[in-house]
Amino acid sequence: MRWLISLLIIAVLAVALAMAGRYDPGYVVLVYPPWRVEISFIGFVLAVIGMIVGGIVLLRLAVLTLNLPSIVREQRAARAARKRDENFVGGLRALAEYRFQDAEQSLGQWQGDAARIGLARVLAARAAQEMRAASQRERYIREASEHDAELAAQLFEAEARLDTKDAAAALVAINRAKEIAPQHTALLRLELKARQMTGQWDEVDRLLDALTRSNALEPGIAAQTRRLAYAENLRRRADDDRGLLEYWKKIPSEFKTDPWVARAAARAFMHRGGHDTALDVIEAALGREWNEDLVPLYGDLRGSSPTRQIEQAEKWLHAHPRDAQLLLALAQLCSAQQLWGKAQSYLEASLAIAATAEGHIRMAELKTQSGQPGEACQHYQKALALCRAD
Repeated sequence: MRWLISLLIIAVLAVALAMAGRYDPGYVVLVYPPWRVEISFIGFVLAVIGMIVGGIVLLRLAVLTLNLPSIVREQRAARAARKRDENFVGGLRALAEYRFQDAEQSLGQWQGDAARIGLARVLAARAAQEMRAASQRERYIREASEHDAELAAQLFEAEARLDTKDAAAALVAINRAKEIAPQHTALLRLELKARQMTGQWDEVDRLLDALTRSNALEPGIAAQTRRLAYAENLRRRADDDRGLLEYWKKIPSEFKTDPWVARAAARAFMHRGGHDTALDVIEAALGREWNEDLVPLYGDLRGSSPTRQIEQAEKWLHAHPRDAQLLLALAQLCSAQQLWGKAQSYLEASLAIAATAEGHIRMAELKTQSGQPGEACQHYQKALALCRAD
């Protein structure tokens, strides 16, 4: 369209000049002794315009000729840049298509601007990791760190180390990355995983607080991880009366009745002889939500008021009459109080609902206590058969 408009303009100008020349009587005389030239005014104007245009064209040709070497260099550089871009994109495509060997070869040897070299080496390290080429991965990580991609390199190094269960090496990479970006969310998540693997549960608590404040963890995952951290920290403080009580007081109330946390707390208090405290913990947890895993532990406890403990268990039995574990726990409690008749009836009811090796062992002990070795032997044999089946 543009060339058509330009052609029309030129045609209009030509027609206008032709008409002006037809009616214009003027002329121009050029004298250079002994020569004398006389031309029409329109012809003179056209000649001047032609000389100007010709001069401009000649000038542009001269400039183009002088600049020809630099133009060739620029074109070669542009072609090389396009080729580098194509190679870079090809490496990215190979990585996205899970062609890790092609991606590693393309991105591991790619040369270009420093910013993209670092990125290319990190991506090559990812491809090498997928091929389990640890030495190549480490080389690419070093090269990426040398080309202004330290954070990306250390993040990937930490991730790769965690994949191989090398939490100590992962923490080294994490600490290097934290010098660059101390509040990086993905980095904190990697550190959380590494601290869990190394059993640093106080640090897990701290990291959970930071990640929860930034809403960087799914609520379900955060709750499960915090539950595990509380339980592990309670176990670690089982030999420290003061530390155990202080830590227990800091735990939020909604987690104190969680079965996982309650079981760990009860075991820790039992270890220090705090059976009454352990009873309170388990009763509070079972009062909030029934959990069969806590019931056997309740039967193992020997509080200062065994009668109250039996009464509480019998109240639960009204709500859960077919809970074999609860019946077994009641049998233990009654045996401890030498209530042999009640203990036997609870054991028989438990075995009728679900025959377990522990139930048969308890019954064998009871039969031995009552002077019935033959029946005791039968129950031991049944317990052994169940253990073998398991």
